[in-house]
Amino acid sequence: MILDTLGVGLLGTSTEVFHKVTQYSKIYSSDLSSTIWGHLDFRLPPLYAAFVNGVAVHSMDFDDTWHPATHPSGAVLPALIALSEAFPQKKNISGLDLLLAFNVGIEVQGRLLHFSREARNIPRRFHPPAVVGTMGSAAACAKLLALDQLECKNALAIAASYAGAPLANAATQIKPLHIGNAAKNGLEAACLALQGLQGNKQILDMESGMGAFYTDYNPQTLPTLQSYPWLLDQQDVAIKRFPAHLATHWVADAASSVRRKLVESSESLLPIDKIEKVILKVPEVKYVNRPSPASEHEARHSFQFVACSALLDGSMSVQSFSSENIQRPALRELLCKTQLEHPPDNTPSFDSLYCQVSVTLRGGSTISDRCTTFYGHWRKPLEKEDLEKKFQSNVLNILPTEAMEGIIETVYNLEKVEDCSVLSTFLSGQSARALPEKLRFL
Repeated sequence: MILDTLGVGLLGTSTEVFHKVTQYSKIYSSDLSSTIWGHLDFRLPPLYAAFVNGVAVHSMDFDDTWHPATHPSGAVLPALIALSEAFPQKKNISGLDLLLAFNVGIEVQGRLLHFSREARNIPRRFHPPAVVGTMGSAAACAKLLALDQLECKNALAIAASYAGAPLANAATQIKPLHIGNAAKNGLEAACLALQGLQGNKQILDMESGMGAFYTDYNPQTLPTLQSYPWLLDQQDVAIKRFPAHLATHWVADAASSVRRKLVESSESLLPIDKIEKVILKVPEVKYVNRPSPASEHEARHSFQFVACSALLDGSMSVQSFSSENIQRPALRELLCKTQLEHPPDNTPSFDSLYCQVSVTLRGGSTISDRCTTFYGHWRKPLEKEDLEKKFQSNVLNILPTEAMEGIIETVYNLEKVEDCSVLSTFLSGQSARALPEKLRFL
């Protein structure tokens, strides 16, 4: 999860929304500063480093997805890395410190989501990372700051008042800000709690607290630490192979399979003139129903666009969402022939949804295929080799090869790293030669 988040975050530094928020954040200055990923000579105060790096992580909707539905890592990791650089020089934050805090931040999000059955479905009202991500960021930063129990309660109370973002801003440039704000606001909540700011200590237990976000919120007493089952042990985390809303990944795999049945080789052109209609049987998710997307952000949230692109090209990639590919005539023609259907048994849950793609040709013959589990889903996780290939592909044009390899080696050995500032050094684009001698190897 950490390696994938760093990769999509570094790739996200090339996006328009990242450039806009970095330009905005330059108005802030501080004696303390943290690394902006992929930038050798640009640093920001920790809060705004967490913000812009968090925005980068979600700028392409390429980051991991948890079940129940949220993007867990992007809200936590940028805050922790920024905070780790803000400690006094005499206080080193180890890789194990970072790893423990990261796990706490993920676990808190999962526990809060599991207190609601509503949260297990694809959301309808608000974007979950803006709520549970903010809480997870606060919990993770509280762990890294070694706050006591009372301070932790206050950190979560403060974070709850920072939480929330309406789903109406999905498929726009604003959606990545939900992750950036979650990282920033959680870090700020922990820092304010450290200063003694106090909030409602029962924020997690009240209908007017976390219950304000979920109508069926029902908190439970957690088991003792000795018998505590960690949610990450269930491995319910999906890693995306292309940058789009997770529900579209079922569509892509089904459509790619249909294409293989329609054409003889990957180089062959799809016989669009022979296609009468394309039927997509998907769950009813209104904000991923976009028949004619006009921008990359709308295309990333369009069942129709992903299905038609996969039918035309045989697969999806980062380049699939370029303006040239979005506007190509063949795609537009195919979109006009595409319809959605919502079978009653196809519920909007990342754990149970399916997608069936059916292409009807002139003459009445129909070619169909169904995907129930795409490659990258927690039931069919990416192999380590493919995860590394994704990271390397994302980072290839952002960092030097030596820095890229340094990140991979550091992440895989994080629990052995004495000072996790080595990770920030690599993220800025510096090579191992820039490290003090004691940090050159783990």
